[in-house]
Amino acid sequence: MFVDTVTSKQQQPQNSFKITTFTEVPKDMEGCGENLFLNKQDEKAERFVFYTDYVRGLICINNKMFLITRSDKSQEKGGSVFSNKDYTLVIKYGQKKITGDENYQIKSAIITLKYRSIVVWTKSVIGGGGC
Repeated sequence: MFVDTVTSKQQQPQNSFKITTFTEVPKDMEGCGENLFLNKQDEKAERFVFYTDYVRGLICINNKMFLITRSDKSQEKGGSVFSNKDYTLVIKYGQKKITGDENYQIKSAIITLKYRSIVVWTKSVIGGGGC
């Protein structure tokens, strides 16, 4: 007996999460914002792990770019929250250093990515922000 099963993408569970860096952001997101990097080498090469214009954020998951928006929960002390239907990204800032009137350096922060409320990735990052 032969049984053929068809499964739609919505029914398949998300089993692996690969976060990759990226170098390009949409023109409408350039300007004031914040960028996060995995290490100093990525920072020097401007390979982002997360990029935000403070309202929206970009992250590359499984080689696909996702646009997530800042959540009302972003009022949490010392952090920011971005989310969409499936993903929630929480940034907890460690050490920030003011480097200009509107600029700052992020010496330490932790990114936590959740998929449907389950933590799937956590990483220490560095970066900067401003206008």
